[in-house]
Amino acid sequence: MPLPTTKIKNAARRPAPPLAVVLRELGFTDYEARAYVALAATQPATAYEIANKASLPRANVYAALHNLEARGAIQPVTENPVRYVPVDPEHFFRRIQRTTAGHCEDVIRAMRHDMKPAESAYVSIYRGDQEVRAKLTDMIGRAREHIWLKGPVALIEPHAAALAAAARRGAMVFLILFGKSVPGLKPHKLIQLIPHEGDGEPHGPPSDRMLTAAVDSEGMLIASFTGIAKASFARDYSIVYVIETLLLHEVYLAEIHAAFGRQLDSRFGRQLARLRRKYRPPGRERQVLEGSEPETP
Repeated sequence: MPLPTTKIKNAARRPAPPLAVVLRELGFTDYEARAYVALAATQPATAYEIANKASLPRANVYAALHNLEARGAIQPVTENPVRYVPVDPEHFFRRIQRTTAGHCEDVIRAMRHDMKPAESAYVSIYRGDQEVRAKLTDMIGRAREHIWLKGPVALIEPHAAALAAAARRGAMVFLILFGKSVPGLKPHKLIQLIPHEGDGEPHGPPSDRMLTAAVDSEGMLIASFTGIAKASFARDYSIVYVIETLLLHEVYLAEIHAAFGRQLDSRFGRQLARLRRKYRPPGRERQVLEGSEPETP
């Protein structure tokens, strides 16, 4: 009885693994898997024939066939000598499928009952440009309500398409920019470009190498692209609340600068320089990011 051909999704791109490999992943031992494959190719067959076909010691084949028969995978069809054939593969493996699915559901129910609530206060670390970008793209892709993103245009630009797609889904996008516009990002009623502190002028390191994002009050990410890119991601509400509050105050400052820019510059200096000198704690001018240059006061 030949085994049916299994259709595998994306087979053109990924060849099917050898049958023995799949059987081992289903719990067969190596000898059981090799004996089963050999039997499928030569059925009906004796233990001696299976041992030769699978290149296995005959003593090991007897034990493997005994185990396969006990689990219902094969059955004898003749006596003296005993010859074996596989049990209908669809019947046998469908039964394994149903049993395994049932066991998985039992484990899920037990874990839900016994596990403590998942902690959300953990901070996950992402390293390397590709990993950091992928995480931010995933956050943007999951946004349902709003995206608040602060950073220089050059770092935001790679996410222009994802941001545009989020706006089309109905998510409000606030971009607090060091710069004036984002290349590739077309105007949209749900996308608002907010020049940082009213003019979007860069402040130098580390601001020109950082991205700060918050999405739907459910997750926040702070990424540094100094040297090897690195990002911290958290879902804890208190952390997300603080980051969203900081971003909201950036929006408030931009609005205030747009209305009172000249008075603010006259009173506090360009880029609020006098306030920065007055309130920054000692040592703030030191390198605040690994490998970065000191931030200008």
